[in-house]
Amino acid sequence: MQSIQQTNPARYPGLSIEHGTITQHGRARAVIMNRRGIHQVSLRTAEGRTVTLPVCRLFQWEA
Repeated sequence: MQSIQQTNPARYPGLSIEHGTITQHGRARAVIMNRRGIHQVSLRTAEGRTVTLPVCRLFQWEA
């Protein structure tokens, strides 16, 4: 399992991307497309809030 390199403390704890599957704390996260055609995923932050962000940002962190 490959984890994304995040600054300490991790903004999205437990986040990993493996073979194109986005998981957080071992649970797969659903990817949706908004009205503008942008694929998004909802993640839980270290503070416990849920935020929705574009998937391309996650893959930029992984690169």
